[in-house]
Amino acid sequence: MDGVLLCDDFEGGALGSVPNASTWQVQIFEQKGHIAIDSSQAHSGSKSVYVNGTGTGNYRSVLFSTTAPFPPQHNSFYARVFLRSKNGMGEGHSTYFGGGSADNQRMVRIGFHQYVLEANLIHPGTEYEVLSGPWGQPSQGIQLQAGKWHCVEALFDGARHELRVWFDGNEVSGLHTTNWNKNLSTWSPQYGKAWFGFETYHGEQDELWYDDIIIGTQRIGCGG
Repeated sequence: MDGVLLCDDFEGGALGSVPNASTWQVQIFEQKGHIAIDSSQAHSGSKSVYVNGTGTGNYRSVLFSTTAPFPPQHNSFYARVFLRSKNGMGEGHSTYFGGGSADNQRMVRIGFHQYVLEANLIHPGTEYEVLSGPWGQPSQGIQLQAGKWHCVEALFDGARHELRVWFDGNEVSGLHTTNWNKNLSTWSPQYGKAWFGFETYHGEQDELWYDDIIIGTQRIGCGG
């Protein structure tokens, strides 16, 4: 596959250990959560990364991040992941993966809100959001099914200040944005890292598995 900057199927990790420390950094806020190589679920091979995002409090952050392929050429990259959720999507805003500046001042995050797939931008002083369906009508948005592997891919195009998202190989038109419906023009972070896991801001509870993560300079799709 052309243009691959990082590819990890986690098959080389020891069960119960964290993902390869030369590539990934585990970050768990106040130790509320757990990340480990696991064999109970796998998209390919026999292992994946298990993320336990259950616990007390409205805010929990259980992430594994990488700076290995950054900064990307032209400040743009694709990220593809297979993920499996135990509980599916809830009402409260939560994040699965994203990319952002090294100082965390600007971030683009992919997750859910109001039971549907969403994307949001953390911009100095404010936050913007786009949903995959109309507010309050989850049946018209994109939803992860509990207990099923899904392929999610995003283009973080910092050169064009553009975000595109694909779900199980199909582009999600509601998450394609160049201005966040706010007439923004130069909003993209200077991408310095990407992360995966579970971060909730409204007390959602979930356990997830991540597998076959690829970061690259070209569209990846669900076949690799």
